[in-house]
Formats: sequence, C-alpha cells, structure tokens
Amino acid sequence: MKISKKLFIGIDEAGRGPVIGPMVLALVAIDAENLGQLRITGVRDSKELDRGKRSKLKSIIESLSHFIIYEIIPPSMIDSYNLNTLEYETIIHMLTRAKELLGAALEAVVIDAIGPPSKLKNYLYSRLAWLRSTRLVIEPKADSKYTVVSAASIVAKVIRDTEIERLRKLYGVKGSGYPTDPATREWIIQLYKRNPTNPPWFIRRTWSTLKQIAPLWYMEKKPITGNKGQRTLLDYFKK
Repeated sequence: MKISKKLFIGIDEAGRGPVIGPMVLALVAIDAENLGQLRITGVRDSKELDRGKRSKLKSIIESLSHFIIYEIIPPSMIDSYNLNTLEYETIIHMLTRAKELLGAALEAVVIDAIGPPSKLKNYLYSRLAWLRSTRLVIEPKADSKYTVVSAASIVAKVIRDTEIERLRKLYGVKGSGYPTDPATREWIIQLYKRNPTNPPWFIRRTWSTLKQIAPLWYMEKKPITGNKGQRTLLDYFKK
C-alpha cells in the first residue's frame, strides 16, 4: 500500500460498562488519502451502526489502514485496577507499539476522552515525550467527530461482539452484557441460583450490580500490587 507522509492515529474502546466480558481498546493508523476513503464508505461512530454494517466496515478499515493494534482486557484485570488508569496504561502500551510501526510521519493522534481530557493529555506527555512533537487531540465523543476514531470504535466494538458471541456459545450468556439489560440481569440471577459460590470467570465481580442480584459473587476491588506470584499491569502487556 502506498503510504502518504501524513499518518493519523485514532483510539477508542468498547465494553467499558458491561458486567460481562472484556473491554477492548483499539488503535487505527491510517494515511490522509485512505482516511478520506473511510468517510466515503460510511465509517462513523460504531453505536450508530448495526452489527452487520460494523462487520463489513471493519474489513474495509483493515484493508485501508497502515496498521491496527488492539488489546482485549479480561474481567480479572478490570477487577484489579482503577478503570481510568487501566485505559491510560493500555493507551500508552498501544502508542509505544505504534511508534515502532509508523514508517511515516505522524500528523495527529486523536483519542476519545476518558475522564477530563487535560488529565489524560498530561499523563501521556509525562510518559511519552515524543507525543509533544505531534498534534494530540483528546475530546469527549471523538468517535462521532473524527473518522479515525470512528474507525477505532468499530474495530473495538466488532472484537468485543465476537468475544461476547463466543461466551454465548460456550456458556449461554444472554443479553448485551450490560447491567441495565433485563435479559443479562435475569441470566445472572438464574446462574447465581444454581451456583452461588462459583462465579464464572467472565463476570466483572467488582460491579455494584452484583450486590443486588448475586451478592456472594461481589467483591471489593483489590488492586494488584506486584508481589511475588501476582501479575502487574506491565506483566500483562508483556505476555
């Protein structure tokens, strides 16, 4: 693929709020010309697209992108870290990998905001000095404003949907996985009645919803400290 001198990177996540399954963060790197092609094909915020359309667009995004990086964060990690910190560190990890793969000038990095944009921006600058030489845009709802972030949102959402579909086939998971989904809540309630002492590995046990519908599955968040035998966040990314 011919790469222009200007590459754009977009970053977004899918699955931050559900009580079931992983969270997925995706990074898409694409040049200016192909970014225009994505706009023409209808790439926009994944929440505005049905599942079939997202899947088709993901294939197009993959064909036009310089590269794509994604991380699937399991519930065990989500239960062990502050969620914002976990996303911050995942973004740093993905950007570090992206820097090694660029092969062209970086025009901008655009990220869907996680908490106050200034906090994430300062955090990234403190850890990745090379970012100061490019344009860094962090905004709420960036997935609906910037095509490159929309592309990342589609990739993350399709990967998350694939993981949930796997859980449906293997374990009979119902609903979307969100704690407000009646089908998901009822499925958890019934599973809890059958096995109140052994929660499945794909349940986020620190979600407060469990206090009401599966109290013995609930646990307070106990951050991993890196003691012998415990995996730190850095260990996870080194896998």
